[in-house]
Amino acid sequence: MKILKYFYFMLLTTVLIMLNSCSLEEHIEDSPTPATITSESDVDAVIQGMYSRYNDSGMFKFLGFIMITICADDIFSNSGSEYGLYAERTYTSGSTNPMWSNMYATIENANNLIEVLDKLELSPAFEKRAYGEAYFNRAFAYYYLVRLYGGVPLRTTATHIDSDFYLPRTSIDETYAQIIKDFKAASERLPASVVAGELGRATKGAAQGFLAQALLTYGNQLSLAGKSGTAQYTEAGLYADSVIISKQYALTPDYKDLFDINKETDAYKEVIFGIRFTTDPQARAQPAAGSEYAQSFGAGNTWGVSAGGANGNNAYRGAHWFADYYRSGDYLTGTDPRNNDNIDYRNLVAFHQRSHNNANKFFAVYPNVPGSTVPGSTGDGTINDPIIAKYQDPGGKDARNNGNDFFVLRYAEVLLIKAEAENELNGQTKVATDAFNQVRYRARTVNSIPNARPVPADLLPNTLTKDQFRMKIFDERGIEFLAEGLRWFDLVRMRSPLNPKQTMYEYQFKVVLADPKKFPPKLPTGYNAASQQYTPTPANAVKPEILNVGPNVTNLNGVTGPKFILFPVPSQELLQNKNFGPQNTGW
Repeated sequence: MKILKYFYFMLLTTVLIMLNSCSLEEHIEDSPTPATITSESDVDAVIQGMYSRYNDSGMFKFLGFIMITICADDIFSNSGSEYGLYAERTYTSGSTNPMWSNMYATIENANNLIEVLDKLELSPAFEKRAYGEAYFNRAFAYYYLVRLYGGVPLRTTATHIDSDFYLPRTSIDETYAQIIKDFKAASERLPASVVAGELGRATKGAAQGFLAQALLTYGNQLSLAGKSGTAQYTEAGLYADSVIISKQYALTPDYKDLFDINKETDAYKEVIFGIRFTTDPQARAQPAAGSEYAQSFGAGNTWGVSAGGANGNNAYRGAHWFADYYRSGDYLTGTDPRNNDNIDYRNLVAFHQRSHNNANKFFAVYPNVPGSTVPGSTGDGTINDPIIAKYQDPGGKDARNNGNDFFVLRYAEVLLIKAEAENELNGQTKVATDAFNQVRYRARTVNSIPNARPVPADLLPNTLTKDQFRMKIFDERGIEFLAEGLRWFDLVRMRSPLNPKQTMYEYQFKVVLADPKKFPPKLPTGYNAASQQYTPTPANAVKPEILNVGPNVTNLNGVTGPKFILFPVPSQELLQNKNFGPQNTGW
């Protein structure tokens, strides 16, 4: 009976969402209603269903993950199809509907749940948490929407046949106000922790962590528009402090353990909120509840990474310039970047250094050269692209049905949020530097042995300007959270060191990577044994398509943003909702 009631509830949600895009003259006979949800077990089933939407192929399993990953500067793809739209910056308003529709479905589920809870009499503790999870998921969905598309229509009540289906978009300010209100409401109601069987559900720390992140992001956008973000930066620091002081989370001693599929449950001592994927015994391929990151990040000659010990399909590839960058400067000691003892440990974990094929032939993976990774490996073949190693599950069921989770928010980010918010307020103080150095300290730790490596070195406080320290934070986030869905958001929210009204996106694409002497737009095609270099370009190549950022890339402005700083609002929404307002700038 519980399953049937849950089906009715989700069916109602689907019908109402469809109505939101249909003529009001339609008449639906005998529509099921949320009144069929009557018990705590029914409510719990609805909550589980709300979280399960994040596993949808239109969201973090596939299309949504492509959207937030490929459009940054650290990962590219030559796979064409859905990947090519974003890799080559040829996506349109017809391409961006999956995330939009699924996030609004999440919002509708949350609104329906709140209406149900308003009418039920449940135990106080259960009801309090259920409200908290509804507010959290609504805030989470609007937070992704506002960052991806700008201001959006706000719907905070359940949809009925007599509801106004055609709401205009609100401003970014109004959207953030609702997000902050909901995350605060969630933080007041959610438990401090969850049991192992509930990993992936929201906690007080998750609500407070996202509050810190959202306030920091909103403060960034105000600053880019020439307004004061002081109040937002102050609150961001306070909510980051709340997570830190709670002692509910800590950095995993060994960075590598975070991404060991056999230690994934333990990773949630650091992971504050993650999208859970479980190998699905009942389904295969894309409809399954398992993830497909292991296949997508692996390559043809990286066997042992996906289900059954198979290889990957090379859909996601690390940017050559990015792999090279983190073998220089703060992330390298000594003069030989081919000596892995000299390299930031996170680089060695995040990227494959050496792999093998199904015949057990070994391959040195760019930028490694044969013999540089393992003594005696001079007979290695070579892989010409950097290959990201964070997602591996040889015990999965099939290529698109593995168990790797998507870590949305980790404790390491809370520390860097604290450092960044403090820097925006007061510069590179001891408080900011200490939070930053905690992340670097863990990066030097191998198998819980302190100071196993000299890089990356701690920073001394009050030695850098705000702009310089912001760049350090940006770079630190780049290697710490590689392939974790944060880089694009960092690019479009953080301020360029050259212009307070320009984003880091503009700085990276139009200044740094646009320098052909440092970053030639030509990828390596092979390895030259005589020169021990990948040819035709030895290093620092940039895939040409990622430089195709187009004209008019400036700062966010009001409810719209210039092209590539925001995604286009789906054409389906604009066609069906005549009250929506204008499309985002450039689209």
